[in-house]
Amino acid sequence: MVTPMTRGLAIVASLMAGVTLTGCGGDPPIYEIKGQVTLGGKAYPRLLVYFRPASGEVNRFNMGVGETDQHGHLVVRSNTGVGLPAGEYTVTFSCQVPRHNTPASAKLSADDKPSEVGITMVELVPDSHLEGKANSTTPVRFTVTSSENVFIYDIPAK
Repeated sequence: MVTPMTRGLAIVASLMAGVTLTGCGGDPPIYEIKGQVTLGGKAYPRLLVYFRPASGEVNRFNMGVGETDQHGHLVVRSNTGVGLPAGEYTVTFSCQVPRHNTPASAKLSADDKPSEVGITMVELVPDSHLEGKANSTTPVRFTVTSSENVFIYDIPAK
């Protein structure tokens, strides 16, 4: 099963690979996007933030993804580097955290696999804002301009 986290990691890998392939004269200018994203007022490390053009016309330049640090700070990357071309974007999110289903009294070893010790990943983002959700109708929009772009958003808790 492909989870939003797995999809996010694949997108980040492809974006990073694309950075080394860009730089041709036809690339549109990109503008840095920084900010802070929290979930229910709390910062989470590795909260994934996806930017897609609101028009729905995705190309190798205008899809971006960012990952928050432990303080919720965000930097967005695309195939062309840090930032995105000017335009309006829809924004979706994914934040998965481990849930331990193993009793505290159980003895675990370093060789135990998460599935064997009862660790499951739990998605914290509500469906309305969730990346990859077929019926996602994210209300979040962001317009990238040639001036300073600061994206600050608190995702509502489930």
